[in-house]
Amino acid sequence: MKLQDNLTDLHYAYMDMVRHWHPGSEPYAGGDALFTALENGWDVSTTVRYEEYGYTGMRFVLIYYFELTRGDERMVMPVIRNPFVNRLVREMPAELVPVEAAAVQRRRPANSATTS
Repeated sequence: MKLQDNLTDLHYAYMDMVRHWHPGSEPYAGGDALFTALENGWDVSTTVRYEEYGYTGMRFVLIYYFELTRGDERMVMPVIRNPFVNRLVREMPAELVPVEAAAVQRRRPANSATTS
């Protein structure tokens, strides 16, 4: 999905930040690294997986897993939820899939029927 056309509409504060991310350097990226990837021509898949972690004191952290492609390159960028990322997900035509559901779909054979 091409989001480059409306990047300036998403959040003005990230426009001045350039932040590259690599999975070997840190486990999670921020919205600034996602914005940099989009500005550098990476496309976002229309399916976004997510996972929520609960901590003591009723604190929760949500991680979005964005599948990005650019030409024949592919990467999955785990991004910690923040207001910019929430707005991006809300405005893009994405299907949000919990990580557990995505894992079940990958294990299920392509031709199997679901029975209740």
